[in-house]
Amino acid sequence: MKSSRTQNHPIGLSVSGIKYYDNNYYQNKLSSFAALSVTGTGCDCNCAHCNGILLQNMADAGTPEKFRYIIDKLSDSGCTGILVSGGSDAAGSVPLMPLAGEISYAKSKGLSVVVHTGLLSEEAALALKAAKVDHILLDVIGSEKTIKNVYGLDKAPCDFEKSMSVCKNAGLSMAPHLVVGLDFGEIDGEYHAIDMASRAGAESFVLVVLTPKRGTKMQGIAPPPLAEVEKVFKYAAFTLKDTHIMLGCARPFSYSVELEKLAVDLGFDAISYPHEETIQYIKDIGREMYFFEECCALFKSHQKR
Repeated sequence: MKSSRTQNHPIGLSVSGIKYYDNNYYQNKLSSFAALSVTGTGCDCNCAHCNGILLQNMADAGTPEKFRYIIDKLSDSGCTGILVSGGSDAAGSVPLMPLAGEISYAKSKGLSVVVHTGLLSEEAALALKAAKVDHILLDVIGSEKTIKNVYGLDKAPCDFEKSMSVCKNAGLSMAPHLVVGLDFGEIDGEYHAIDMASRAGAESFVLVVLTPKRGTKMQGIAPPPLAEVEKVFKYAAFTLKDTHIMLGCARPFSYSVELEKLAVDLGFDAISYPHEETIQYIKDIGREMYFFEECCALFKSHQKR
C-alpha cells in the first residue's frame, strides 16, 4: 500500500511550551503555550491508560474565577495559546459547558484555543462554535472492546463517529486523535477508526502511540510492536490523502526516531517534539521545515506554504 501524499510541502515541528524543548536546532519558551483542566485532577472515568495522571500536569481551571485568573496571567506572560481539557464524566464527555464563557474570554484575550472534548454533544459544539475556538480535539476509537476495556464506557465506535459529525455540523475545525495500541498494546479497531475519520471528513488527524505510564493499569505492559504501528501509519496516509496528518506528542521512546522518520517519509504535515536525528534527516532529504510553539493541531496557523 503506497501513499500518494508528497514531501514537497514544509513540515511543521510543534514544540509547545507544555514541555520544555532544547537542542542544537531550537529552544522553546515554557510560557508560550499552556494546558488547562476544567476538572482539576478529577476524572470519573480514570481510564486504564491514564488514571488521571495527565491532568496532574495541567493548570487547575475548574471554576470561572480560576480560569479567568489563569488566562490573565498567561496573557500577561506572552502566552500565545492554550489547550483546554479535563477529566471525563461518567458518559465520556469533558464537562465544558459551565466554562464556555471563560473559553470565549480566552479568545478575546488573543489566545489560540484548542479544546479536548471527549464525546461531544450538539449543545457543547454550538457553545464552542460561539466561543470561536480554533480547533477541537476528539478521541476516535474503532473497537467496542477497547472502549469498554480502557475507558470503562458502555459506548460503541458509532458514538465517537457521531461526535465527529456533531463537530462538523457545527462548523468547527476538528482533529480526531487515534492512540495506536490503546487496548493494552494490542491493535484492535485502529483501521476502523481511520475509516470513521475519513467518512467524517476530518480536516486534520493526529496519530499517537500508547506509552504505558506508571500508576496506571497499563504499567509494565509493552507498547505495540513497531511493525504493527507502521502498518497503521501507512494505512492512515493512504486513506486520509486529503487530510492533514500529524504525529502527536505520545510515542514510545524505544522507537520514537523511527516513527518520526516514517512520518516524514509518508508526507505528514507536522511532528511534535522531534528528535535531533529526525531534524537532521529532514535537512538531509531537502525538505523545508519550521518550528512553532503551539499544539500540533494548530500547524495550519503557522504554515509557510
